[in-house]
Amino acid sequence: MTYIDVLDARGSLIGALDALRTIGGGLPSVQGQDLAALAVELSELMVVARGALVATTAEAKTRGVVLESGSRTPAQWLVDAGAAVKHNEAALIARAIDATTPASHASLRDGMTSGEVTPGDAITAAECIAELFGATEPATHDAIVEGAVQLARGSMSRRDLREFHDEMLARFGTRPSEDREHEHQQSRRAVTAFRPLADGMWRLEATLPPADKAIVDAALTALAAPSPDPDTGARDLRTAGQRRADALVAAFARVAGLGETGPLGASTQVALILPIEALHRACEHQARDSFGRPLPGQDCDCERPVAGRDELGTTLLPQDTRLLACGADLTRVYVGKDGQPLVVGRTERTAKPWQRTALCVRDRGCTFPGCQSPPSWSQAHHITHWADGGATDLDNLALVCHYHHTFIHHHDITGRVTPDGTRVEWDVTRVGASWRPKPPESGSSEPLPHEVSPPGVDPPDPGPPDPAPRNPEPPDPGEPGPKHHLTA
Repeated sequence: MTYIDVLDARGSLIGALDALRTIGGGLPSVQGQDLAALAVELSELMVVARGALVATTAEAKTRGVVLESGSRTPAQWLVDAGAAVKHNEAALIARAIDATTPASHASLRDGMTSGEVTPGDAITAAECIAELFGATEPATHDAIVEGAVQLARGSMSRRDLREFHDEMLARFGTRPSEDREHEHQQSRRAVTAFRPLADGMWRLEATLPPADKAIVDAALTALAAPSPDPDTGARDLRTAGQRRADALVAAFARVAGLGETGPLGASTQVALILPIEALHRACEHQARDSFGRPLPGQDCDCERPVAGRDELGTTLLPQDTRLLACGADLTRVYVGKDGQPLVVGRTERTAKPWQRTALCVRDRGCTFPGCQSPPSWSQAHHITHWADGGATDLDNLALVCHYHHTFIHHHDITGRVTPDGTRVEWDVTRVGASWRPKPPESGSSEPLPHEVSPPGVDPPDPGPPDPAPRNPEPPDPGEPGPKHHLTA
């Protein structure tokens, strides 16, 4: 091709730019059936133009034009020349040119200058090739490059390239390269400490080698499967991330239930530090405005709840404290107003083993309407919380999965074991696609939470009910157990 040919092509290119601008402004006039064909033609122009831009930049670098211009790098040369690319796009082009410079990468460079391979994919493929070159015999390198370029020319994803890398390493990797890969994976494996977020949530991140990932992934995938309502067919409304979070907590709850200890003897169970007031419910009868805020001048004598915490310093709101105290395997440490331990509860299961067996036979899994979680995924829940006077008896226990256990506590859902002791009924009703607490029947005489004696305090004598004492004394470890055992 001669210089005159290039000049003629540049003239046509300027005309093409004008044509593109005309098309962009005249799209409302294009027939609907022609839009798809137009999109294809424009995409082909974009691919060829991208390849020509990369080739032009590489040519300027090879000839020394970049250095002579005073620009320090090809990326800066593009920006200084007024090219219609952002600085990060110019930097990507320059990196791709450097990555495909070796003679062994010539076919990858050709794919990039033709526009079939994007600069980003060229960099990723070049890094994969370089890594495999260091782990395989030279006789296999041509096949490695051919496979990587074929992937890059197609609709390559990072997952595709990772699978290609692992396949090549498995086929052609040397023993020293396998050892290096193993050492690399072992050195990078990590689980971060919990990091607090601004909204009160906590973040945990993990980096795992393939074998460990397979173990964790299998458990999470099984436990996180969607659970549609078998009666109505309503789909599980939790997102995939929410289901995995529930599965992770369920898996660790089962580990905690085994009563194992760490290398230094620490228990895997939660140590819950409880001011007595941490188990009080928020006052439910105080007058509130339309936003749910207490009205001024409407104070009452109800005990005000306070925050609890675990031994690792996690602050727990009263609702979370009640949830853990009900369903988790833990050791409870009761403290006074000055934070001094008063009573250390004995670590026990939510229910005795024989009670757990009886619940599995009776409930056959989560008892919440529509849930099909098996017994092994379920926890024994106190229908009436022991902090509200509920006992750890079969007629006050029900199996619920972790998700519905949280749901029940969040919505303050009540229920009961039927008089014949064969099943559990929950006071819920359908509101659209969701379950919500059933409105109380008019004339209901059920006591409010503030009218129920806290743990360790005997109920008042018959007669007009008095408010619960403001500062109930905790149970004395040397005295016989309280009427309602401190188990959940």
